[in-house]
Amino acid sequence: MKHPPIVLYAEDDENDALFMRRAFTKLHYANALRIVPNGKQAIEYLSGVGAFADRAQHPLPTLIILDVKLPQMSGLEVLTWLRAHPTLGRLPVIMFTSTMLASDVAYSRKHGANAYLVKPAQAEHLAVLMQELIEAASSMTNAAAPLPLPGNQVIPR
Repeated sequence: MKHPPIVLYAEDDENDALFMRRAFTKLHYANALRIVPNGKQAIEYLSGVGAFADRAQHPLPTLIILDVKLPQMSGLEVLTWLRAHPTLGRLPVIMFTSTMLASDVAYSRKHGANAYLVKPAQAEHLAVLMQELIEAASSMTNAAAPLPLPGNQVIPR
């Protein structure tokens, strides 16, 4: 892929954010990653308001990765907001978490997440996963379809 999509990553854990930055740097996509620390700022970024009003500096993402457990607004609440939004509702959304709760998977599936993935236990596997994720998202033809990724929990069994 020549130009990676702009990726918005909502993550409150500084270590996880650092690992994601390293993964994107390893992939030579460092400039494609935007990180916000909570669900409220994810919505502000997506809405282009406040500190995120300058779209040259804060372009609309073409891929959204949400930690499930975020302060102020959970990733699940952001997913619900996104899917109800008339212009942003078709963006691919990946739920990215350290724990797999059946209720969170079911909620994500019901509310149109394209993937629900557990964060890799080893940071060195993150770059591989992100490459697979970016490639799968860039080749999407149906915005509502689950992404064909190993371990994607929203794919019906």
